[in-house]
Formats: sequence, C-alpha cells, structure tokens
Amino acid sequence: MITDVGILGFGHALPDTVRHNDDPLFAALPPAGPFTGFRERRVLAAGERVEDLGLRAARAALADAGVAAGAIDRLYGAVSPSEHLLPSGLFALHAELGLRRDATVVPIHSDFTNFVVALTSACEAVAAGRCERALVVVAAGWSRLVDYADAGAFGIGDGAGAVVVGRGGSLRFVDELGETHGELHEAMTVQVRRPKHAEPGTDPRPTFVFEAAARRVYAELSTAAPSRLWTALLARHGLSPAEVALVTHQPNRPVLEAWQRALSPAELPSVVEALGNCTLATSAIVLSLHARALQSRHVVLMGFGCGQNFAALLLRRA
Repeated sequence: MITDVGILGFGHALPDTVRHNDDPLFAALPPAGPFTGFRERRVLAAGERVEDLGLRAARAALADAGVAAGAIDRLYGAVSPSEHLLPSGLFALHAELGLRRDATVVPIHSDFTNFVVALTSACEAVAAGRCERALVVVAAGWSRLVDYADAGAFGIGDGAGAVVVGRGGSLRFVDELGETHGELHEAMTVQVRRPKHAEPGTDPRPTFVFEAAARRVYAELSTAAPSRLWTALLARHGLSPAEVALVTHQPNRPVLEAWQRALSPAELPSVVEALGNCTLATSAIVLSLHARALQSRHVVLMGFGCGQNFAALLLRRA
C-alpha cells in the first residue's frame, strides 16, 4: 500500500466571462430535465485558449507547493479540447511552464475521469521511484464542444485544476478502484458534425453528442456505479460514510442530491450553482477550493466519463 505519497499543492483557474441562465444562447434548449441547479458558469471568450487555463492552474499549484517548474519530472493530465486535435495541449504546457526536456508528458484521454486517473498514475509513479515530483493538470473548454440544442449544455462551464504530487503532502494516496462499461462506449461521443443549434452555413466541428442513448445510460449508471465504487472502497479500508468526504464530477444538482442520499458522505462540497459543470476539471477545481476546509480525515475523489468509465481514489489526511 502507498502510504507516504500525496498532494503537495493545489491550484485552479477560471475564465473571466460569466454566462448567466438568461443568456440568449440557451433560448433554443429543450426543458432542462435533470440538468438543473445552475445560476451561472464561467466560459472562455473568443481568442482564449484552454491551454491558458491549464497554465494558470499549474502555476498556482506549483506556487502553493513551493516547487519550481524545473523540479517536475512528469506532467500528467488533459487539455480538452486542445488547440490542435494532436498533439495534446499538455505539450504546450510543458513548453510554457519551462519544464525540463527529460520531464515526460503523459496525456490521459478519458474524459471525464482524467483527473482521478492522472492523479492515481502520478502517485503510483512517485511511489515506484520513477520520479520524485509530478504535476497533474486538467483543463476543460467544453463550452466549445457542446451542442446548445441539447439540454445537457445548459450547465456547461470551463475551468482548470492542478496538483503537485510527491513524497509527503497534506492528502496522501491510499487506494483506487474503477468500473468500465466498454460495451456502452458509443452512448456519449464527440463527433465532427454540424451542431443542431447553429447558424445556416456553419461548418461541421467537433461536437458532443448527448442524445436518447446517452440519456438512458446516464439514468442507469450515474448513481448505481458510483455507489458500487464508494461502497467497495470504503469496505476495503473499514471506513463508514460518516468518516469520508466526497469530491466528484458534478453534472447537476439532482445527481448530487441522489449521491447524498445513496452514499451519505460526511461532506459533499459543490460548485454547481456558481461554476456549473466544468466537465473533466470539476473535481480538481472543487479539491483546490475546498481541500483545506474539509473536516473529514478521508476523501474520495470520483469521476465518470464518456466511455461509461468510472474511477474513484481514496485519500487520507496526513
């Protein structure tokens, strides 16, 4: 068991532009259904890069940890969508942060479990002696991918979160679990297509497709799979829900309320009302904002993604 590797510093970044519920962009949306609980969300303005959010979050985490960029041995995470289809925007972060040339870049393309998987990988690499310090960055600009004719687009916001991983730290790695339903990987996809909500003559672009199949899978798994992971992870370490905080991807308020009822965590900090659903960056942003204020000794980080992949990571306060 890994016992002495953890998070040394936290950081996050948000765009300045605020999009409110009465924005004309939402006029064509169908009834929101379960996608409610939002007051506003931050979104990238024209000309702003998702990479810039990741850069700001990374610098904040490095400063919080008191670690120089030159001391980072590996960079894990995701920039979604990147400025280019390939390579990952993480390589731009490598250059703009001034990381060493022997600092390996490890993109994790598992939207929206990127942060949990990347943090697990970073902790395992440090524990195995493959590196001393790792930087994990996830940056999301999904306001540019969603189709504003789909109800799920209503809450989408942009943002980035980052952590520095090394020996010691305030939150230590304990264990992880995952669950993958690969047979359902086509339920939620990003495809090059013309958005349904678009001006005439709009060219096809990468667009998140969330239609009837996605809604069925979401209803089936969004509470059941997290409940299984939560129950198994806590049982493995003899913990009760009243001892553990939950920091997680946050698609909307109803699903958070369902998790509170089904999982009964001691704490469930939320940014849904103020920041919306920041997709792959949500759990990293919530952790950066709330980690030092949480009272529970143990924290479970949880994410679930478009491949119907679920990931949970147990941390212990030092």
